[in-house]
Amino acid sequence: MIRTTIKRLARRAVSLAAFFGGYCFLTELLGTGRGVRILCYHGINDRPANPYAVSTQDFARQMQFIAERFTIISVDQLVALLREGRPIPSHAVSVTIDDGYRDTYTHAYPILMRFAIPATIFLPVAFIGASSCEREASKLPQTDFLSRDQVREMSQNGIAFGSHTLTHVSLTKLTRQEVQYQLEHSKARLETQIDKPVTGFAYPYGTFRDFNPEIKQLVAAAGYSWAVALISGVNNHKADLFALRRTMVKRDDGMVLFEKAMRGSLDPWIVMQRLGKFLQ
Repeated sequence: MIRTTIKRLARRAVSLAAFFGGYCFLTELLGTGRGVRILCYHGINDRPANPYAVSTQDFARQMQFIAERFTIISVDQLVALLREGRPIPSHAVSVTIDDGYRDTYTHAYPILMRFAIPATIFLPVAFIGASSCEREASKLPQTDFLSRDQVREMSQNGIAFGSHTLTHVSLTKLTRQEVQYQLEHSKARLETQIDKPVTGFAYPYGTFRDFNPEIKQLVAAAGYSWAVALISGVNNHKADLFALRRTMVKRDDGMVLFEKAMRGSLDPWIVMQRLGKFLQ
């Protein structure tokens, strides 16, 4: 609890220092912060049990904010632009939601539809439509996952899906064979569920400690076209397609920190993320 509180306060301090210290203004002036920002959410609900889940009201306000001020593209569209070397729209943003909780359907999905936002949802595939015992084994802050019917409905209405492994495990803790199993079988099972190719992958936890060059190669070998991490920053034509950066949105960010983050105030957090890998 103390460690979490310190991290939360440090993250907020970095954001405020970057914004009021001139970092955001300077990067905008020099153009060094240009690129597509991929937002990452972990649940949308009003229960405090999941400290990462954003409230429904905040999510609605945040989606309205980007719908009115930004060009919203899917991650697949972003990857196509990067691969083909085509210009990236100015003020572009993508929306992703990890973990496949049921509130993605009950709370986030109606809001995404209201603002016509083509989000991408990353699923721990083994927990989708699973029994209560299997869900309890997830060790995630929520155990109410999407049903197969909910996934199919959203897929038919413009929501994209990617793999988040079978059982949401850090791949660096597994053997090479176990990594291949998680990558290949989650992809195959999800493609069967939605009857569409699955091109994207999200590393569980997504820090520098949770993937490495060998794992990125295995992701590509399993048939994925791109992968996202949870490393702060934007994505331009120099981006690593198998370690795309994402800006995590948390429950206590509200609109104040969110608006600053959309201008790059959380991008310097990557320094703390790299330090975390070093300390580990």
